[in-house]
Amino acid sequence: MAGDPTQVKRTREIEEFTNLYFIHPISRALVTVFAKLGVHPNVVSLGGILFGAFAAVAYFHYDRWEMALAGFLLMIGWHVMDGADGQLARLTGKTSEMGKALDGLVDHLSFAMVYVGLAVASALIFGNWIWWLAVAAGISHVVQASTYEFQRQMYDYWAMGKESARPVMPEEFRAGMRSKGGLGGFLNATLLAYLRIQHRVTGADPRLVARLEGMKEAGDGAEVNEAFASANLGAVKAWSLLCSNYRTVAIFVACIAANPLYFFLFEIIVLNIALVLLRLMQARRNEQLFARLIQGNSLCSQDAVAMV
Repeated sequence: MAGDPTQVKRTREIEEFTNLYFIHPISRALVTVFAKLGVHPNVVSLGGILFGAFAAVAYFHYDRWEMALAGFLLMIGWHVMDGADGQLARLTGKTSEMGKALDGLVDHLSFAMVYVGLAVASALIFGNWIWWLAVAAGISHVVQASTYEFQRQMYDYWAMGKESARPVMPEEFRAGMRSKGGLGGFLNATLLAYLRIQHRVTGADPRLVARLEGMKEAGDGAEVNEAFASANLGAVKAWSLLCSNYRTVAIFVACIAANPLYFFLFEIIVLNIALVLLRLMQARRNEQLFARLIQGNSLCSQDAVAMV
């Protein structure tokens, strides 16, 4: 069954500009083809791994500019596939918590392969100590990318009312796990661990979520959408500093400069500083939104008493 068009369409107001004008238009064209062929969204996600793997091989030879360029173009291909899988899932009505988590894991795996390719090549020149930087950059990537995607999910769900973007708490996912053993059990355990990491590093405010959910259940969905959008539109745009597009460009620039260390340091220092500042900003906005919702509820209660 096809998805609701309002759920399929990307939220233009929070799209990063390279995605908005280049990556996602190509993704949309592919989605039309994939839908006609009956391709499952998870197959598209896994297909993106091939682009990441070939990019890793190309970047292993980063000292040749044509291979660095090939790595960059292959990563662009990964971005296109990454943009297509989620949209295909929403279009065909095949969204699932497993699919969303798998999409995130595939993203991290694709970049991990590139990091390994760069680390192996760099270690031959600088020594094995480079692996410490590569691992630190990889961990930083997981934290940064997970936080960025979570903030986008929150906006799509609470501001735009997209049910397919609803953030799932780790406890809820665990309660709904069907397979406990074998490959299915391993995948479920991996995805559960990913969700736990994501919620921990994003600094999600459970008080605010509970307040938003309570208001939505009480029939105040429109008020929730408006309040969340006004408080977080600028914040979500700021979070795009941590999107994968800039890493892809930074990797290419570092390789053209013949030193992948520049990228690892960019990931570890510059992007982590940005993460800390963005989390402080988000915490402040969460507090302000929570206070606004509490105050609004108090005013409504006072009005009701006055009418009696």
